[in-house]
Amino acid sequence: MSCLSWAALRALPPLLLLLGWASPTFISVNHGVRVMKGSSAFLSGDDLKFAIPKEKDACKVEVVMNEPITQRVGKLTPLVFDCHFLPNEVKYIHNGCPILDEDMVKLRLYRFTETDTFTETFILRVHLLEPDCNIIRMSENALEVSEFYGLSRAVDKNLLSFDYDRTASLECTVRLDPVGTRLPAHGQVVVVEPRLEEPRGDQPHSFFPESQLGTELKCPGGSCPLGLRKIGSLQVSCEEFLLMGLRYQHQDPPSPNIDYISIQLELTDSRSGIVYKSESAWLPVHIRAGIPNQMPRAAFMAMFILEVDQFILTSLTTSVLDCEEDETPKPLLVFNVTKAPLQGYVTHLWDHTRPVSSFTWKDLSDMQIAYQPPNSSHSERRHYEVELEVYDFFFEKSAPVTIHISIRTSDTNAPRVSWNTGLNLLEGQSRAITWEQFQIVDNDGIGAVQLVTVDGLQHGRLTVRGGKGFLFTVADLQAGVVRYHHDDSDSTKDFVDFRIFDSHHSIRHKFPINILPKDDSPPFLINNVVIELEEGQTILIQGSMLRASDMDSSDDYIFFNITKPPQAGEIMKKPGPGLIGYPVSGFLQRDLFNGIIYYHHFGGEIFEDSFSFVLWDSHEPPNLSVPQVVTIHIAPVDDQLPKEAPGVSRHLIVKETEVAYVTKKHLHFIDTELHDRELVYTVTTPPFFPFSHRHLDAGKLFMVDSIPKLAKNPAALGLKSFTQDAVNYMKVAYMPPLHDIGPHPRHVQFTFSVSNQHGGTLHGICFNITVLPVDNQVPEVLTNPLRVAEGGHCIVSTEHILISDVDTKLDNIYLSLQRLPQHGRVELDGFPLNTGDTFSWGDLHALKVRW
Repeated sequence: MSCLSWAALRALPPLLLLLGWASPTFISVNHGVRVMKGSSAFLSGDDLKFAIPKEKDACKVEVVMNEPITQRVGKLTPLVFDCHFLPNEVKYIHNGCPILDEDMVKLRLYRFTETDTFTETFILRVHLLEPDCNIIRMSENALEVSEFYGLSRAVDKNLLSFDYDRTASLECTVRLDPVGTRLPAHGQVVVVEPRLEEPRGDQPHSFFPESQLGTELKCPGGSCPLGLRKIGSLQVSCEEFLLMGLRYQHQDPPSPNIDYISIQLELTDSRSGIVYKSESAWLPVHIRAGIPNQMPRAAFMAMFILEVDQFILTSLTTSVLDCEEDETPKPLLVFNVTKAPLQGYVTHLWDHTRPVSSFTWKDLSDMQIAYQPPNSSHSERRHYEVELEVYDFFFEKSAPVTIHISIRTSDTNAPRVSWNTGLNLLEGQSRAITWEQFQIVDNDGIGAVQLVTVDGLQHGRLTVRGGKGFLFTVADLQAGVVRYHHDDSDSTKDFVDFRIFDSHHSIRHKFPINILPKDDSPPFLINNVVIELEEGQTILIQGSMLRASDMDSSDDYIFFNITKPPQAGEIMKKPGPGLIGYPVSGFLQRDLFNGIIYYHHFGGEIFEDSFSFVLWDSHEPPNLSVPQVVTIHIAPVDDQLPKEAPGVSRHLIVKETEVAYVTKKHLHFIDTELHDRELVYTVTTPPFFPFSHRHLDAGKLFMVDSIPKLAKNPAALGLKSFTQDAVNYMKVAYMPPLHDIGPHPRHVQFTFSVSNQHGGTLHGICFNITVLPVDNQVPEVLTNPLRVAEGGHCIVSTEHILISDVDTKLDNIYLSLQRLPQHGRVELDGFPLNTGDTFSWGDLHALKVRW
């Protein structure tokens, strides 16, 4: 059967027993779960198993959340799961509390047939074990506060250490959450910030720094001369946590002699971002001035008597039930029903159709706790008792407290609801609202009572005999022809608000409907980040890059079925470090979380890739999502050498008196994987004359911006390197030799190498330059005396007229007779020359000129 006490079973009304409590249990194994304190553990089939065939009926388990006496030091997730749960799906997480050695979780089982819903409530025991290899290690030294409002010593490596493999790629973080954990309960975590004051001139300086004068600082009366900064929520690395100088400050006298600081630690894989391991611990703080924790006690002013009208749900108030506790704030006190009433039950107005065995003082103060009288009518007053215990924040319990309940007889003729268990069904189902679930009494004629729907039905509709169910009678309820149809939406709660009336009286009453989700929704994608990697690289696909979720089943078991594999690479699974990966056609989300799914690029010159997949859940048959696409951007790695652009001449023609730009027509290399403009040219051999063995000036390359005017300038510095970008923007030019090159065109070369950003280099490339001569120099003439006998003649040759011209051939030089001789004449080929006549250097050389 279930794990509820026999007293609780006796308190259940007979009709509730008929609905399933008296039937054989659906639970075949319930050994509980064993969890190390501060850690978590998954529920397995060896711990909990149900005798319900998977193929026969739908079956769900719900965690009951309105029982504060359960899950006191941990939580079970998810809140709703399938009876045939998968490994690593249902997990209990302990919060690190060292006080209790056992916890319990209240669960409610639902078995859904085509026509009926069967429920069973039971307790899952959680056996808490002392850990043998914690990451969080506490030394024998303890935090201590010697007086109220005092400050403890700092939390450091002498008090606390973290034991994990620092060589692995793990990041260790510590988190404090004083609001969520409500710890410390009687103090706060602070950092001491001393106020710096200049010493007086007559004040000697201490030989010892202030931090060495004592390990404990005192703040008597709550006022502290030092600056204190309160630490709220905090998340830092483990190393930084031990160096922050965190201290505990007491704040709330009187208090017990012990308090705690709750610490949560996470080890995260730095490569995948997946939490490798998490752990929690309560760091004790001893308060010398405190006293041992005192148990709660019944309040003197409470009556402990509850007057109830027959059939009427009646709230308990703090005037009926109350307690006193000096150490724990009242809202955190928990009342546990140890002896339920023999008739009727205690309930929470959050769902008044079910009994509760515990509640908080806050719920009591908010009038959310009530007593539901039995549904049987009596002619005289009846009396029942409820026995409770009160637990404080640190689980100290009070002596038993008894409430006396007195039920008056009813003398009204108005219709009343005597029984209301609500309705439980699976998402998308329909169920009849029967007399066993909803009962009405009326002293002066039940046959005249009618019900009309006035509110609710947000996720469904009512029918009566298949038609619209706006109005119906008690006879329809008793016949089972009133039916609720859920609209198959992803909703968990609904209700119907009825106006119940006879010919004279009218009341309103709310009928709750609890809807359990079914696995009919496909998974959906949450994260789909573009994967970026370099050419030829293998990258881990992290859970933050690709993640899906499912509203109805475990996210771990969502399957990514690859329908179109990547073209430029492959999806691989690497089971562990150092192991060889292998290509897969799909993977579980759990594999993503475990950091074993990779994308490997083949290294080809394809820089855009993608793969398509469809999400499956763990349902049989699986629910399928719409196709999804993951985009992959591959950054090219420059492993290709630059190459020359087509049509480039690598030849420059320039006049010797001019300066010429080196443009893209002359010099242009391209990079197939990066921007061309980032190519670098390095001049390995400056310009030279290839057919000369002498080191002559053959001109130089220079930056245009280095000289004020684009002309031959000896001050221009020769270039050793430049970029394609400089060539593109005409920043590079060639300056011919400063001296005249002579009458013939000269051929000039320089050699260079071209490199990309990743070191790919082409060497020994030659660039040709043709320098054209410019005839801009005056011929130089020297003469020697001509000796001739009187009356004789003499040949005028190149020995008598010496002509030179650096930029003109001698054959192209002509001489003009400017003045005739006074005592003779000049003849060319025997013919006399007159003023203005010309002859060539060739004529001189051929001895055709005589005097």
